Parts: sequence; C-alpha cells; structure tokens
Amino acid sequence: MGAADRGWPTDDRGAQPGLSRRVRDVLAQSCRRRRRSQRRGARHALLRQGRAGTGGPRGPCIAALPVPRRRRVRRGKLTVRRLFDTLAEVLEAQARPGELLVATLEAEASEFVRFNHARVRQAGRLERAVARLRLIDGDRQAGCAVTLPGLGTGRDGVAARIAEAVVDLRAAVAASEPDPLLDVNRSPVVSDDDAPDAVFDRAAFVDLVAQAAGDADLVGFCAAGPVARGFCSSAGSRQWYRRDSLAFDWSIHLPDDAGTRRAVKAGWSGPALDAAAVAAAIGRSRADASVLARPVRRLAPGDYRVLLAPRALGDLLEMFGWGGFSARAHRTGQSPLGRLARGEVSMSPLLSVVEDLDAGFAPAFQSDGYPRPRRVPLIERGRLVDTLASPRTAREFGLSSNAASDHESPESLRVAPGTLRADEALARLGTGVSVSNLWYLNWSDRAAGRVTGMTRFASLWVEDGEPVGPIEAMRFDDAVHRVLGDALEALGDTPLRMPSTDTWDSRATGGLEAPSALVSALRFAL
Repeated sequence: MGAADRGWPTDDRGAQPGLSRRVRDVLAQSCRRRRRSQRRGARHALLRQGRAGTGGPRGPCIAALPVPRRRRVRRGKLTVRRLFDTLAEVLEAQARPGELLVATLEAEASEFVRFNHARVRQAGRLERAVARLRLIDGDRQAGCAVTLPGLGTGRDGVAARIAEAVVDLRAAVAASEPDPLLDVNRSPVVSDDDAPDAVFDRAAFVDLVAQAAGDADLVGFCAAGPVARGFCSSAGSRQWYRRDSLAFDWSIHLPDDAGTRRAVKAGWSGPALDAAAVAAAIGRSRADASVLARPVRRLAPGDYRVLLAPRALGDLLEMFGWGGFSARAHRTGQSPLGRLARGEVSMSPLLSVVEDLDAGFAPAFQSDGYPRPRRVPLIERGRLVDTLASPRTAREFGLSSNAASDHESPESLRVAPGTLRADEALARLGTGVSVSNLWYLNWSDRAAGRVTGMTRFASLWVEDGEPVGPIEAMRFDDAVHRVLGDALEALGDTPLRMPSTDTWDSRATGGLEAPSALVSALRFAL
C-alpha cells in the first residue's frame, strides 16, 4: 500500500488551485539535485499550468512538471471497505439497549484533471470519507456528519471520533421532539455490490487528450477513481456499493475572431478509460466545432422541428426529478406531472421511463436502510404508472413505499430506446434545429407542466438534412406533455449513458440513460 493510500483526510478540502509549494520547490532545484523520478525524460508527459507561457501562446505558465508514465494509481478498494466494516463494528459497540445507531458512508478516492487549451491547468488527488450518523431512541432522533480519520490511525481513531459524536447526539435526542414520521429499517440487511478495480494512468490520459485535441481549444474536466456508499447499523445491517468510474466533460471553443463566443460541449464516461472511444468523441467535437464557424442564423419566435441529442433529452428529463415523480409532490398538488397523473393529458406511446438500478448508477439501498427494488416503471407508453415514495411519505399518506430517497428523485433513470438510427436522424429532421444541450431549465408554470430553458452550445440550423450553421441562443417555453406527447415523432435506437458529474460537495452517484428524440414542434419564445 502506497503512502497515498494509507489515510483518509480529516477535512473536506479539495485539491489546491495550483501546483503545490513542494512541487515548486522541486522545480526550482537544479536537475542534478532532483531525484531520478523527478527529472524530465522521453518517458514523461508534461503537466502544463494555464494558457499563456514564457515561450509561446501554448507553453506553460511556469516550468513544466514531468509526470512519470509508469505511475499508475490503484485505488484502495480494501482500504475503503475496511473503513466501512470498522464503522459498522463501532456502531454495534457504541449503542446502548433501546438505541439504534445508523450511518451512511460517503467515500471517494478521486483523481482530478482540469484542461485549458488541451493542456493541464490543474491536477490533483482527493481522498474523503464522511459518515452521516443518526441516533434513534424510540420515536426521537438526532443526526450529524462526521469526517472519518484514515486507517493509519486504526480502529481506535474511528471509535474515538464516533464516540465523541454519539455523546453529542444523546444530548440532542434528549432535548428533541418525537418524530411521528420516523421510519428506519431496524432489521439487519447485508448486501455487497462491488465493481472490479480500475487503473487510471493520468499521464497516458493527458497525452491522449493532447493528441486527440490537436490545436483545438479544448477546455475540460476529468474525475476518475472509486466512489463508495454504505449503510450500516447497530442492528447488524451492512449494505455496500462501490464503483470505479471515469467521467470527462469538455468543450471545444472557437477562436475569438469567430465573432460571438461559440463552443461545442461533449463528454465521455465509463468504468475505465477507453482511449479509442475518447479520441473518437473528441474528434467528433472538433468536426462539430467547424460548423460553428459559419454565419449565425437568427430565428424568429415560433414552433420548429427539433432533433434533441441524448444530452438535451436528458436535460429535459432531469426536470422530472423536481417533483415530477415524487409521491409527496403528487399528494400535495405540487407535481408538474399532476395533469398526467390525473389522466387529463398523456404523453406519446413511444415514451417509457423506468427507475432501473441495473444501470449501475446508484446503490440499491437508501439512507433509512431499506433495500430498493431493482426496477420501478414510472411511465409506460406515455402514461404515468407509478411514483417514487420514500418511507416518510409512505407513512404520512398511507402509501406503499418503494424505498425512494428522501427527495424522491430518480437516481438511475432509463428511457426505452426507439428505432431512429443516428445516421438517419438529420435526414428525418429535414429542416429544423439540431440541439446538443439545453440550459437554465426551470418550470415556467409548474401546475401546467410548462418548462422553459435555453439553447446554447452547438445548436445548429439544418436544411434538407444538412447542417447550415449555428443559431443564436434561443429561449423555449413549452409543455412537457406536448413535447414528449403529440410532438414526439421518434426516439433514437442507441441510448447514451450519462452518469452525474456533480462534484460540489463530493463526487455524486446517480445518472440516466436516454436516446435522441425527434420532435415535430418545440416552441421558441424569444
């Protein structure tokens, strides 16, 4: 086990925004004083910081940092799992008679690489483990978040931190009010969903991006490594989920002399790096960017035929997570799909949507310790057939729970594909707009199911199946039951996997899988 794998951090700080002081000290040394592994050679890739450079517009801002090609970081699968097992043992030891201690573990060991002009702007590594601890005594509860120490401190270090938190929680529970909706699984459940290890070679990845991008202005962000989630309790529950993944989001920007700022946004993700697939995806982005250099077309407000790329359809479907599938939102009259639930409107029979844990985006348990069903059909042939009900919502409204999360949003959504082939999509569109992404979405009229948003990156005007040029950013405002109802002509035959790339507090789990969508009319308001 390497030094980097021995411990987990005791705080939530991420990577520093520049090269560390230690690295600067190393770079300041003469080549003779540096260790052999720190010297530049033919077998090294260069990490470059920033756009501008001392010797040219694409050179490094400061001296290049050589990264050995042989350095492969193998993530600590056993390390994280031992931490989880230790946490479970500590909970069982700390609980008093009549008490229930439960914890959800959020852990990651992540490599981050940020690109600017297809050169490395920032690179770093983050290890983090947080236990969200709850103490339940009868119908009272209290909770807190505890950052766990590394395994280098041993079991006693974890036990000491949990014991300190439990003392505070007991005081909080004694002063708390009863919670009539409290519903936690008090039965022991054991499950293990652990994917194989993957190896992330940072230097090889940097070289791959630089070669595939060429002279294009690629700006991007990559996050790689394992993400783990666990639920354990003093009653004996141990439910475990771990995935290795790599997600790379990027944009190809046009030179400033192209007029208004234009760019193509794209991404690739998988359990491990597929060099050929990433290179091909970057190549497609460069080809799409060449179309953006053509004159911009300004469209008048009105209805237009639209081809939504999988990411654009995914952006639209993510809005359904804002109460669309929530049992609580439907019961309280706040769901944007309320009219669909009441049968006042329907969507296209081409549309079927399911919460499917077999997609692998999310764990098969939730924060109250209840196992989740593998599949929950939500929309079948255009009709809403079920909702996501958390244990609290089920208890409050007398429903059957399907172990949804507290926010009752989909975490592993799949849209059934159709028959539209990718090489025929533009021809089927004919004349209209090809949209790669949708932005700034919100409900303009929640009760009516109207959604608004904007086009932005790489939205193209198409005539007779051929891209003509980019359009100015447009705002659309339309009812989802119309766009995905009577206006839905076809769905693509190849869904795209889109795991969540959120990294605000930690690397998120969750995601969706969706194809493209051909729509006969999308209403652009301005």
